[in-house]
Amino acid sequence: MDNARAEILEGLNVFRALEAWGATLYAAWAANEPDARLRSGHLIIAEREANHARLLAERLRALGSEPGPACVDAILAEQLAELKDLQGFVAQLDGLKRVTMRDAARMTGCRHALDRGREAAAESDPATHAFLTQLYSEEKVSGAWYRHTYGEITGRHPRSDALPLLSGEQVVRRAHSARGAAGEPAACVAVA
Repeated sequence: MDNARAEILEGLNVFRALEAWGATLYAAWAANEPDARLRSGHLIIAEREANHARLLAERLRALGSEPGPACVDAILAEQLAELKDLQGFVAQLDGLKRVTMRDAARMTGCRHALDRGREAAAESDPATHAFLTQLYSEEKVSGAWYRHTYGEITGRHPRSDALPLLSGEQVVRRAHSARGAAGEPAACVAVA
């Protein structure tokens, strides 16, 4: 296996592990959230993270690999145990920020694996690069909602009814990525 391919596969697998962890964490936070909007926001993001993890696993398989253990697994397991039972939106995000900062040095190698995978895809695998670009754009929606909602609750932003929804353009891009080879949705392609 050439170096670029190995870097792409490792980066995809690390990203998959992170997304699966995020889905589990945000779903746990939603489970005990009394505010309907905050619960909905957590669940929308949890579902998106789970979908990303599934898509990343599918991309690994399409490239001839399989999801497997990732360099982040042990750290994420520790963080999940520490964070999953936190109550209250501000406490949850403060906790997430604290463990992210605390564990940054331990995650350096994994962060580099993500970066190398993305760079290798940009240089040698346009389809994977486009796929990663799409996922990262969706991640920005989730992060922006968490930051803005934190600001609302702490009094830095006025209250809103905003939820972490993708833009219409992002939804259309998702739909186009599911098209079959002839430009038709995959479910419409005739099977011989």
